[in-house]
Amino acid sequence: MMGISLGWGWLLLPVCQALVVPREVSGRAGERLSLHCWYPRGYEDYNKYWCEGASWHSCRKVVETAGREAPQQHGWVSIQDSHIFCVVLLTVQNLSEADAGSYWCGIERTGRDLMEPVTVRVFPG
Repeated sequence: MMGISLGWGWLLLPVCQALVVPREVSGRAGERLSLHCWYPRGYEDYNKYWCEGASWHSCRKVVETAGREAPQQHGWVSIQDSHIFCVVLLTVQNLSEADAGSYWCGIERTGRDLMEPVTVRVFPG
């Protein structure tokens, strides 16, 4: 009998029920840094963004999706949304020590945005 066996692998896939991000990511100066922000189903067409700052209410948007799946870029930072997998991919090219700090992965919505913090650490190249 032939078929596809999922085994326990499905447990590794995030369930689209909450905004899920790594609490901390790190990389070396000069290299590329990537991270995923998983979001709840139902937010596919919402604007997702990456903002910088210690506080959620005063962070500065670095790059945003404008609700589209097409990659968006601002300087060295790019963002791409995959509606089918409920995930946003953030990439920083040519990471520098100045990129270290507090960031937020966010979803713009009426009322308070859905936001989760991420600390970026950069080691010398």
